[in-house]
Amino acid sequence: MDSGIYIAIFRLDESREIRIGRLGAFTFDAGMWLYVGSAQRNLQARLDRHGRRGKKLRWHIDYLSTHADMLGAIVIPGDKRRECETASELGELHQRPIRNFGASDCRCGGHLFYMPELS
Repeated sequence: MDSGIYIAIFRLDESREIRIGRLGAFTFDAGMWLYVGSAQRNLQARLDRHGRRGKKLRWHIDYLSTHADMLGAIVIPGDKRRECETASELGELHQRPIRNFGASDCRCGGHLFYMPELS
């Protein structure tokens, strides 16, 4: 599959303050962070990029992913329109602590979700 929607799963081992471009600085709690994104082509390359630590900071998720471990991703077939639908569905289950994170080109409120780690 070369395109689709994805939910990238990150783990942050300890709380830390991270500056996210023009959005500002935020405290990210230790735990699991879920990010909804899409790729209309080169999906695997996009996911590989999210998993790398050393990279030029381009997207909001780059700022978090340079500090957190990417555990994997759930890939969902569909076009870009499904991205915000998926984010809305996750928003019913998990906290969306940073308004507009990853959502500068839409109005759905944000594509990053927090989930405390289960013990």
